[in-house]
Amino acid sequence: MPLWKPARLNHLIKNYFLNLVPRTGHSIDSIQITDPYIIEKFLSKPDFPFLISFPRTGSHWLRMIMELYFEKPSLVRIFYHTDALDFTCYHRHDEDLSIERENVIYLYRYPVDTIYSQLNYYRESIYDRSRIAYWSELYGKHLSKWLIEETFSKKKTLLTYEGMKRNIGAEFEKIARHFSVRYDAKRLESAVEKVSKKEVKTKTAHDRQVINLSRTYENQKESFREKYGPFVMQKIFEQQPVLKEFF
Repeated sequence: MPLWKPARLNHLIKNYFLNLVPRTGHSIDSIQITDPYIIEKFLSKPDFPFLISFPRTGSHWLRMIMELYFEKPSLVRIFYHTDALDFTCYHRHDEDLSIERENVIYLYRYPVDTIYSQLNYYRESIYDRSRIAYWSELYGKHLSKWLIEETFSKKKTLLTYEGMKRNIGAEFEKIARHFSVRYDAKRLESAVEKVSKKEVKTKTAHDRQVINLSRTYENQKESFREKYGPFVMQKIFEQQPVLKEFF
């Protein structure tokens, strides 16, 4: 295992980015860090923050805003600051419910919209009750773990996608407090203005399914809510009835 002196790590990160960024002069959507030595350097610190979110709950939007606000990216995907030598946090979905960390930011979203988005992402039928039940039960277990059951975190901040849509300043103040930095409303306003849905779409060209801007998608979401909303919430609450307090 190498000795992680700061100068050596900085040199490694710089060289890594130089090899990733294209020399054509064209912009890129984002960079994924895959070097295990860089990742392990930060994850080896027990108190390094983890950003946990179930898929389709708004993490791309949040991570892009955070990167602009803090002027440093999260692991493992960089959207803007490709010359960064430090990282805010490590983003994981924890779909297998195996992660245990002491410093956590947990982002969650209204389950009905999450399940609808998840079905679309995997191109599954939004009318298949068995698949709706599968994803609802999985998300219910995820919510149960991170909102109610886990006992290993020492520092945890809860965020909601709906809260960010309704009042991003109030939600982002929580993030600033989590990182022990001063909240700057003007800096946040500038970041939010830049990170539109179109910008997220552009910056996630590596995965075309991340953002769907079609009118059909939005219309079908309303139909899905009406037809399957109660069924989704039933499956969610079956995992942990106390979850009713969060929605």
